[in-house]
Formats: sequence, structure tokens, C-alpha cells
Amino acid sequence: MAATRAMALSSRVTRGELQELRERTEAKHAEIDHLRQELDRASAQARHDPLTGSLNRKGFAEAMEREVARARRQDAPLCVALLDVDNFKSINDRLGHTAGDAALVHLAQVTREVMRPQDQLARYGGEEFVIILPDTELAEGVKAMERLQRELTTRYFLKDQERVLITFSAGVAQVEGEEGSADAIRRADQGMYLAKRTGKNRVVAA
Repeated sequence: MAATRAMALSSRVTRGELQELRERTEAKHAEIDHLRQELDRASAQARHDPLTGSLNRKGFAEAMEREVARARRQDAPLCVALLDVDNFKSINDRLGHTAGDAALVHLAQVTREVMRPQDQLARYGGEEFVIILPDTELAEGVKAMERLQRELTTRYFLKDQERVLITFSAGVAQVEGEEGSADAIRRADQGMYLAKRTGKNRVVAA
């Protein structure tokens, strides 16, 4: 009987130790999951513009390199569009910098709603944005930007009940052969400046 009691006591101790070990393990797993989520959140923040929620320069560079590699593997077309808000300084001067920031948020929101799920928007700097257009020929890229321009004419930016029309000038380039992303962006930038010089609110194929 003494041996039986000793075995029962030992069994209870063992079960208790196992339960404690299981609880500690579950707590560690929960802590690891929390840390992983925090790391993912920090990583996402490092790649996104805090104002507009679009990709920042770092996030854009990574996304562009992935899309260039995919386009080459699949022999698929890839376009990049560089757009710059027209007369942005006058918006800031007349309505204030807070309104200028809100105008950029409005543009980014409309762009995300109009573009396809696979298209990626990035804030390239100041009032400049870049859109990555996978599986898109040059003519289709130009039409996509013109579609976005038309949509912006129907969705005014409101500031203190004043309707403000936001327009942009854009250059669109298709990545060619073994061309790097920097070369395509440079050509899109040249197209955008040509659109500015020839009247603004235009799209130029580069």
C-alpha cells in the first residue's frame, strides 16, 4: 500500500510538472508569435509611407525588382508610371500644408480604388508617385493613367466645403529586354517632365 501511495504521489507530481511545462511552452509560443507580429509590423512600416499608406522608396525598389524578375521569367510586359501632382505648391500656399497632405492622401486613395489589385502604388518623393503595372503593354499603361485622370475629375478633394480639382502629369515607360528598373524609371521621369512642359494634366509614353 505504501508503494502504491508513493507511485500515485509520483504520478501526480509528474502530471503537475508536465502541465506546468506545457503551460510554459504555450506561453513561450504566444510570446514568439507576438514578437513575430511586431517584427512584421515594423517591417511593413519600414516599407510604407506613413502619410499615404503607399509604398515608400525602399518598398518600391523591392517591389519593382520582384516584378522585373517575374516579367523576365514569364516573358510578360511590365510598365512603370511616374506621376507628379500639378500646381501642388499653389495648393500648399493657398490652403496650407495640412490641406496639401490631405490632397496627397486623397490622390493615393482614389488611385488604389481605380487601379487593379496587382498594381502597386508608391510615394516617390514629395508630390511624386510611382505605379507599377504588371502584365501591361505601353499603350495600356497610358490608358490606365488617363483613366485615373478622368476619375480624379469626378472625385473632387474637399477642403472646408471647397471643391479642389487635383490633376497630375505622368510619364509611362515599359521595361525593355534586360533594361534595369532605374532606366525605365528615368524614361518615365522624362515623359513626366515633357507632360509638364506641354500643358500639364497629360500622360506621355516614354
